[in-house]
Amino acid sequence: MIDFRRRLKFIESYLRNSKERIELAKISKERGFYNNTIRFCQEAVELSLKAILRLYNIEYPKSHDVGYVLRQYARLFPDWFKSKIPEIARISRDLSYNRGPAIYGDENSEVPPEELYDEQDAVNAIKSAQLIHSLCYRLFLEKAKRIKEGS
Repeated sequence: MIDFRRRLKFIESYLRNSKERIELAKISKERGFYNNTIRFCQEAVELSLKAILRLYNIEYPKSHDVGYVLRQYARLFPDWFKSKIPEIARISRDLSYNRGPAIYGDENSEVPPEELYDEQDAVNAIKSAQLIHSLCYRLFLEKAKRIKEGS
């Protein structure tokens, strides 16, 4: 038998860690490390989405981009969340694509990661990560309440 309290605590930990990554992204932005902002926002989005997939007992791949999995299981989510899935999947894909360059730069042309991103990139990444975290946290609260009530 599944201990739902333990499972919810585990999922909530993903969401807390996601929020912490967003805070670290803000610090990196203020210090001018825009590439690190991108990296932290990607991690925040990944944690938020994996929390929701776990909440719905959806097996997800061991990859950084899981937005497309939401598309595959869209029918399981409430309408308000389902309507946001295209945007969520796009953000997940885009940040995942930039994860490697944000860490390593462009290794082929030897452009360091700090030169690949600017302040506007950082601002956009933070806004996107905050949006996804807030949507996922709202969904978590709604679903957790129903689980606790036994429905």
